[in-house]
Amino acid sequence: MRAALALGLVAALPAMACDAPSAGWSRAESASTIAWLRPQPPKPGVGAEFALEAKLCARSGALPAAVRFDAWMPAHRHGMNTRPVAARRADGTWRVEGFLFHMPGAWQFVIETDAAAGRERLTLDTTVD
Repeated sequence: MRAALALGLVAALPAMACDAPSAGWSRAESASTIAWLRPQPPKPGVGAEFALEAKLCARSGALPAAVRFDAWMPAHRHGMNTRPVAARRADGTWRVEGFLFHMPGAWQFVIETDAAAGRERLTLDTTVD
């Protein structure tokens, strides 16, 4: 997987309540971070660019200093042919543009964070038809 695809700095931001923002969000977790993710449109197809909305929450303390978003196919051991670009919104959520699944099968959304305890990886499985 590429090292740094979409980088957003969120240093020293306070922890947020971490309930699901609304229906249609899926949860991924690491030791220090909880992420709620929602693709837009909700069921991306092969060859169609789409966005990912994300809400990140720290289990305690501040959010990670850096966040990277990506997707890859674990069975094939490769990622996407695109490079997502992340933007943090005023409400603290993220919009990540530029995802594209170029083949059907099992994919994982990947969020890598640089937390106080070190680098962590959150994943969320999805299947593309």
